[in-house]
Amino acid sequence: MFKFKNKLKFGTSTEKQHHSSDSQNDSTGANSSTYEDHNDTTESSIRESNNSRKTVSIDNLTDEVNKLSVDNSNGRPNSSQHSRKSSERSTKQEINSHHQQNNGNTNNILQPPSTDSNITSNSSQYNNSPASSQATSLGQASSVSGIEDVSNSTSNSSSPGLLTVKIYGSQNIQLPIKINNNKQILHALAINSNNENIGQQLLKNLENVAKENDAEYLPGALATKLLPSIITIPNAENLVKSLLYLTIEFDNNVLVIEPQKGTVYQSTWNQVVSFDVTNKSSNSNIESQFLNLNLFIRLPNMLIPDSEKLRNNQLFTNYQQDSANPNRSMSSNSSNTSASPVNIGDLLIGTIKLPLNPKSHTQQVRLMHHEYLNFTNYNVNGNNKDSHSKEMGEIMLTIEFKPLSKKHLSIEDFDLLKVIGKGSFGKVMQVVKKDTKQIYALKTLRKQHIVSRMEVTHTLAERTVLARINNPFIVPLKFSFQSPEKLYLVLSFINGGELFWHLQREGKFSMDRSRFYIAELLTALESLHDLNVIYRDLKPENILLDYQGHIALCDFGLCKLNMSNEDKTNTFCGTPEYLAPELLLNQGYTRSVDWWTLGTLLYEMLTGLPPFYDSDSSTMYKKILQNPLRFPPFLEGTDAQDLLIKLLQKDPSQRLDDAQEIKNHSFFKDIDWNKLLNKSYLPPFKPNVENLLDTSNFDQDFTNEKPQDSVVDDFLTESVQKQFGGWTYNGDNML
Repeated sequence: MFKFKNKLKFGTSTEKQHHSSDSQNDSTGANSSTYEDHNDTTESSIRESNNSRKTVSIDNLTDEVNKLSVDNSNGRPNSSQHSRKSSERSTKQEINSHHQQNNGNTNNILQPPSTDSNITSNSSQYNNSPASSQATSLGQASSVSGIEDVSNSTSNSSSPGLLTVKIYGSQNIQLPIKINNNKQILHALAINSNNENIGQQLLKNLENVAKENDAEYLPGALATKLLPSIITIPNAENLVKSLLYLTIEFDNNVLVIEPQKGTVYQSTWNQVVSFDVTNKSSNSNIESQFLNLNLFIRLPNMLIPDSEKLRNNQLFTNYQQDSANPNRSMSSNSSNTSASPVNIGDLLIGTIKLPLNPKSHTQQVRLMHHEYLNFTNYNVNGNNKDSHSKEMGEIMLTIEFKPLSKKHLSIEDFDLLKVIGKGSFGKVMQVVKKDTKQIYALKTLRKQHIVSRMEVTHTLAERTVLARINNPFIVPLKFSFQSPEKLYLVLSFINGGELFWHLQREGKFSMDRSRFYIAELLTALESLHDLNVIYRDLKPENILLDYQGHIALCDFGLCKLNMSNEDKTNTFCGTPEYLAPELLLNQGYTRSVDWWTLGTLLYEMLTGLPPFYDSDSSTMYKKILQNPLRFPPFLEGTDAQDLLIKLLQKDPSQRLDDAQEIKNHSFFKDIDWNKLLNKSYLPPFKPNVENLLDTSNFDQDFTNEKPQDSVVDDFLTESVQKQFGGWTYNGDNML
C-alpha cells in the first residue's frame, strides 16, 4: 500500500481462471519432538534484507503443484538440508496459468470474478475492566450536565460533518505510579521549565517536600506538583520538549497536542482540533464511535522505580520483555548497573472514552460546553482494588459538530505534503485536508492503467470493502473521488512502518507481543467475514503499525465479496509462504484460508519464519502439502502450540475456522475483547515516530520527490467512465 523501505502495492495482476481439480482429504501432523533446522538457523538472527518477497515466475511449477497431494502421515519431512536466507524470501508470484479461461464469465463491477490466477505480494507498503468511563453517548440522551437534548436526532445516515474539540486546561492530575525521590533530577527539571514563574513555583514545592518528606519514593499525587509540563532542553539550541501530551482519537484518526505551560498537576492547553466525521456504522463497540483522550507523560527513566516497571509495565508505551531471556526480571534493588536501561517509553496517566453520535444532527450543535471530564486508569496494578478505577485528574472541553453540505471532494481540497509511495497505477502522497487540517494518505490511480490491465473489478471491490468496513484495526477509507482521468482514495495516514520491516529488524517477537498483534488481526478478519468478505492475502507486508503501535490492516486488492461461510471460490492468489493446502490443490476453498494465514503469521512472529518455508518455491509447496507441522522447543506444551496446530490443519474441515471459537482459545484467555476493540490496551511496542507528520519510515527516494498531482492526457469513452460511476464516497453516501 505504502512503501516502507521496501515495495509498494497498488493492486493485483490480470485475472485468469482455471479448473478445479478433484478434491482430496487433507490432514496435518503436529510433531514437537523434531523441529526443522530452518528455524534454528534464524532463531536469534536479524533479517539481512529490507526487501519484501520478490516476484518469481512459476510457469513450470503449475503442473507439478497440481500433481501433489496431501500427505496424511506424520512422517519426517523429505529434506531438512536446504539453505535458507530471509533475504531470499519471494513475495509475489504471477501464474501464466495452463488453465483455460471461462469464456462465459461476466464481471459485476462491484464484485470480483470468482476465479483468477495471480499470487500477489506486498508491494509497499489484560485485566477485565469497563470499556468506557462514560455511560451515555453525546448526541443521544445524556445525563452529563451542559449537553443539549438530542431528541430531534435523525437516523445515522445523516450528513457527514466536522467535529471540533476545544481543550482548555487540566487540573488535579496525579500519576498512577510512585516515582523515585531523586532530588537532582527533579531540581534539573524545575530550573529548565519553559516558564520562569512555573520554575520558581516548582523550586518552592521541592523545598517544602525536602523538609517534610525524605522518603525513597514520592506518591503519584505529590509527584505531579514537582514536575513541569514543558521544559527547555539545555545545550540543544533551547529546544522545547513537552513532558505532558494528549492523544485525541476519533474515527480512527489520531491527533497529538501539548500544553502551553504549567505543572503536570495543572496545565494550560488552549488548543483546538477538528475531525472529519465519516463513520459508517453505529456499532458502539467500535473505537471510531468514541472520542478517545489519552494523557501521557514522558518521565526520565531515573525517576521510574524498577518495581513499577515490573508491576505496572502495561502502563508504559514501549515496555517489552527481553525475548532472548523472557524469565529475566527487574527488582527494585537491582544493582546491575552495567546492564543497559530498559526502554520503558511514556507513562499512561489516564483515559477518557466519550461515546459520540454527532451524525444524528442535521444542524450545527454544541455537544458539550466547558465541561470537566475525569481521566480514569483501569490498568493500574496494586493491592487496593479501588486503584483499578482511580480517577487521575480532569480536563475541560468544549465539543461542537457542524454538518457539511458539500457532497464530494476534489484534489483542490487538499494540500500536498510529500510523496510516500509509487506503483504501476499511480502514487501515494501525504496530504493535509484544508478545512480540518487532518493528515491523510491520498492514493491516486490512473483510470487508463486500471482499464488496460483489466483491474476495474478489483479496484472497485477494494473501494467497496473499505467503504463498508468499520474496524479499529483496518486502515479506514475517509473519502474517495474522481476526475475524468484519475481515481482518488483518501485513507488514514499510518506512519509506524510495516510489520514486516519490524519483524525483519528484530528477527522474531515475544509471545505477548505476538498475541497482541494476532488478537487485533483476529477482530479485523472477523469484521471482514461478517460482511461476507474473504481477505486472502494476510502477511506482515500488508500490516502497518500506527503512531501508537496498533495494527492497521491494509491492501484489499485480493479480497472477494459475497463469500458466505460455506461458499467456495477457485481463485489462485495469495503469497507463496502463506498459501493454504486446499488452494494449492485447486479444489476450491472457503473463508477458512484466512485462518490458515493467521496461523502462519503467528508462527512467523514467534519463530522468525513461516512454518513450511523454503527458499525453493517448489519444495516449499510440497512441504505445505505433505510435511508435518513442527515446533521449536520453546513452543512445546504452550497454548500457542495448541492454537497453531488447530489453525494449521491441512484438512480445512478439521481446521479451527470460527472467530468466536478462536477467541475462546486459552491462548487468548487474558484478553478482554471489548477492551481490545476500544484500544484500551497499550501496545507492547511504540514505533519510533517523532509526530504525526513524520515520514521517516517511508523510502527517501519517494519523500524527496516534489509532491504534485501530475497532469495526464488520457481519453476514456463514456462507456468506460460509467464503470467508475460508483466510486465517489464522502463517508456516508456513494454517488
